[in-house]
Amino acid sequence: MGDYPLKDRALWKKKAGAFVTRSHRHLWGKNNEDPLVFLFRQDLTHQFVKDMHLGWNKHGQQRRLQKWGLDNKKGNDEQTGSFILPSGIVFPYIVEKQLISVWIQPMDPSSIPYMVPGSANKPILLGNPTNPMKSINGLFKGLGLFYEKKEMLCIEILP
Repeated sequence: MGDYPLKDRALWKKKAGAFVTRSHRHLWGKNNEDPLVFLFRQDLTHQFVKDMHLGWNKHGQQRRLQKWGLDNKKGNDEQTGSFILPSGIVFPYIVEKQLISVWIQPMDPSSIPYMVPGSANKPILLGNPTNPMKSINGLFKGLGLFYEKKEMLCIEILP
């Protein structure tokens, strides 16, 4: 994740934004029962999932670093010139209509979420920053708490 510094932020935002949009459409497309059941079991409503612009990456995908505006410190051979977007639930961290980072959570709640290369490596803040802040480890634990307490708390998620 951190091995590939960002060379072109505008290109990364374009590619990552397209991935997020495509994933969101996949979640609400055909054959989507498994990810919707997974999200339901996390106690998240369909409307909340739509509002948070969550998506679903059905199959792992290999992407070229340079085409995403990422620098390959290790050289440009076939083995290190790309990265994988794994399958799972896609969470875009968007602040004031700007894509900050993208996380992919495998559909196993005990699995560790994957931060897409080029994403800002900082905590996710959800809600009104003037509300009392609650820090929580775990992407879906944080989303669940935000869903329940979004009017009362600002949630800091440490994925």
